[in-house]
Amino acid sequence: MPLRIPPSYSTSCNDTNFTYRIAAASAPKGVSPRPPKPGRDYWNYTSTHENPSPPYLRSTKQDSGEDAFFATTVGGSQSHVAFGVADGVGGWQDQGVDPSEFSQALCGLMAGSANIQEGIEENPCKPQPLLQQAYDAVMNNPRIAAGGCTASLGVMDRRGSIETANLGDSGYLVFGPGKVVHRSESQTHAFNTPYQMSKVPAKLQAQYKIFGSTYFSETPADADVSTHQLKHGDIVVFATDGVWDNLSAQDTLQIVSRIMEEGGFWFKSHNFDGAETMINDTLITQLPRTIEDKIQESYLPGQLAAAVMREAKLAGLDRRREGPFAKEVKQHYPGEGWEGGKPDDIAVVVCIAVEEAASDEKPIKAKL
Repeated sequence: MPLRIPPSYSTSCNDTNFTYRIAAASAPKGVSPRPPKPGRDYWNYTSTHENPSPPYLRSTKQDSGEDAFFATTVGGSQSHVAFGVADGVGGWQDQGVDPSEFSQALCGLMAGSANIQEGIEENPCKPQPLLQQAYDAVMNNPRIAAGGCTASLGVMDRRGSIETANLGDSGYLVFGPGKVVHRSESQTHAFNTPYQMSKVPAKLQAQYKIFGSTYFSETPADADVSTHQLKHGDIVVFATDGVWDNLSAQDTLQIVSRIMEEGGFWFKSHNFDGAETMINDTLITQLPRTIEDKIQESYLPGQLAAAVMREAKLAGLDRRREGPFAKEVKQHYPGEGWEGGKPDDIAVVVCIAVEEAASDEKPIKAKL
């Protein structure tokens, strides 16, 4: 049995350095729930001080349908990262607009903008301004005639602080060993009507006005912004509503816990009053620093992202499984007769925070 390690650390905020291990997974709703394969359904992306990461990772329509994701280092720093998801509003199909164009462009622009940012210590990257910059670029791009999306993103710095910006019903969870540390709140006007950024052509605006209709068009200024301090080994999961409509926070925790416990990263300690889930500090610190250190299938963030994606996919296709969306339908429209999950596009980004000593880059040691 692994040695019990109390949840405290031997280093202070001033002499520690966090790096991050990231992976993404996605699936368009038309794809069958086959076993996910690396490079086809999920993508590993490392961010460490030892091996420079690729400039950034982003999805394509073929990979994720109307949803999108990105992950990148900020200004090339291996200990500052930005990542997030966006969900194209499917209703634009009725207007002959491809909903993926807005979400994919937004994520691509955020990835590129964060990666080239300079002066991250003097002028740190913030998620809401990053979202605003990408939003402005999409709105001013004549090749994107119309569309809209929700968005949820975060920026992590070398001290383990994550600032998030969440607009709409995409969102994120922060996990510690065996527990949900934080859950973002959805922004909605009404049931199944999330806050959304929109680009509405003048002609369509006139039509809305004539018929007395309304359209929702929030801006990044309407996003909920919050900050969290991560601990060594904490796991952050960002995902679109293709996940959250089908998996609750506890459902997702069970998926994450199974992988973490089977791999020995989390374990049960009975040295307290009752059982408590603890972190295996040694294994977390020794997470592979490059994808080449292990075959892609065994890269821990990739396993987590693929498992969440696959379970959400299966739940969405299960006619007998009552997920969060089905429960809401029954609450708001009891006569609707909705059964089972909600098939949808899915995008997931998973990040594991790893705390290391900044002075000599050696793994930290927990107090015994």
